Amino acid sequence: MYRIQCAEIWGGIRDLEQDVCSSGVRASLYSSACEGCKGGDIYYLSVCESDKLTRIAVADVLGHGEAVSEYSQFIYDALKLYMNEPVDAKVLTEVNRHALSRGLKAMTTAAIVSFYRSTSHLCFTYAGHYPVLVKRKRDHNWLDAMVKEPDDADRFDTNLPLAVKSNAVFVQENMPLAKGDRLFLYTDGIIEAPDHSDDLFGIDRLRDVLEDQANAPLHELRDSVLDSLIKHTGGDLRHDDVTFLAVEIL
Repeated sequence: MYRIQCAEIWGGIRDLEQDVCSSGVRASLYSSACEGCKGGDIYYLSVCESDKLTRIAVADVLGHGEAVSEYSQFIYDALKLYMNEPVDAKVLTEVNRHALSRGLKAMTTAAIVSFYRSTSHLCFTYAGHYPVLVKRKRDHNWLDAMVKEPDDADRFDTNLPLAVKSNAVFVQENMPLAKGDRLFLYTDGIIEAPDHSDDLFGIDRLRDVLEDQANAPLHELRDSVLDSLIKHTGGDLRHDDVTFLAVEIL
């Protein structure tokens, strides 16, 4: 297992299957491009200089495969600039500014979560991305970590994908977490994986796998999700880039 140190950023856009940890979390990653060895999916973990904050991000650039890797690398590099920024929503605001400079070809959905060891709180925010799934240690159910729309949401463009609007507003929420609680971050390559009849894998099948493996070691949970995807598609994951990350609070 690779340990992420203080003031370190770990991640990328290349195919990878690996277990990692920080002082606050452990995680198990799977990421594969539908063609080539790098694609439009991004995975990112960092630890701040004071070792109080572990930030995790999963993002998905419009398109897939090596053809869009230029843009996914650009977004990943932009994320790296804000490792020590404490507010996730501010990170997305700044990365959105960078993405706008590349136009709609850089359109990206993203989910960012940050775990603060000192308070055992998780902060999270989204840019047009599927919600992170959360499971308490005492439960088997995986629930969406939802962001509440502000009362005046109709006045703003909230939580849009990156590179769409310069005035986009990203809303941040937080929740307490405890040792043993788990998170699951993923890109739409899981949900939209088709079988031979074009029946999509979907969120319900994903929840079924996660609940069946609710307390399994993270690498076994990861492998079970992958096995279920391969079984559903008949062994072919060439429909889209696929990235997911199972996380446990330490």
